[in-house]
Amino acid sequence: MPIELDPSLPPSLYPLAWLVGSWSGSGAVHRAGDADAPDRRIEQTLTTTARPDGTLAWRSVIHELDDSAPLPPTSAFAAAQPVAAEASRRLLLREDGVWTVGEPLPGQDLAAARAARPGDPAAFLSHALTAQVTRRDGETGQEHSETWRGEVRGPRVQLALGESAADGRPLVTDTRMFGYIAGRMMWLWERRLPVTAADPHPDLAPFVSLELHRA
Repeated sequence: MPIELDPSLPPSLYPLAWLVGSWSGSGAVHRAGDADAPDRRIEQTLTTTARPDGTLAWRSVIHELDDSAPLPPTSAFAAAQPVAAEASRRLLLREDGVWTVGEPLPGQDLAAARAARPGDPAAFLSHALTAQVTRRDGETGQEHSETWRGEVRGPRVQLALGESAADGRPLVTDTRMFGYIAGRMMWLWERRLPVTAADPHPDLAPFVSLELHRA
């Protein structure tokens, strides 16, 4: 499905034109490392709107359902399955934030990209991307302010959240990947597993995975 560019969209948001709008869909929450917490189905509503200053407003609401996760258990990208009629739902996460597209990342051939035909992969440039988000945890009611950094390149976004490790080195604690495929948006959020004596350097593991459609 081709991306229709809204002529009123600020030029700074052209790299995110495919993301602007209202979305809804379902997926799974995975609590890796907790054997007593099975994967569960989740539903998300997402609205992204252009702001007058050329940034993007982001609002996401994710509810967890008392229902089995879509199969396969580590992916939301399977055929839709019916939700149990009696399934209850509760707030899992709510986010409000602002995404800012920066300059093209260094080391790219800007002239060649601008000379390429629209839609040609050669026309895609990687732009710096910053997402400042306030997240409310539906389980605890606590709010967290976070700054995610990464890039957007064509119909794909990669973001990461980091902190300083015990030895002072930067450590990536979370990653998010968004992709626009055949008119659908698919995205995956991974979190680093807790540090244990047996595993002082744990890997990232899926936390939520979703498939969204334009609402």
